[in-house]
Amino acid sequence: MSEQKRIFYTYKTMEAWEKHDQNVRKFIQEESGQDSWICNRALPPACYPLLISTDTIDKIKKLDVDIFVQEIQD
Repeated sequence: MSEQKRIFYTYKTMEAWEKHDQNVRKFIQEESGQDSWICNRALPPACYPLLISTDTIDKIKKLDVDIFVQEIQD
């Protein structure tokens, strides 16, 4: 199993959010078992899921260069 990390993610464009948000949420839900996590109300939103694996982080990053993912240091 890969390492667990805390991240935040957002989208660089509204189009990227509209196109990829469903898949990003699916990846995180499948791993964490959570249906919701903290997101701000901006459009596109910035979201802060629970700990997720580096494998899932890589899957999210590979969807599109317009998805911004950054690790949060404790």
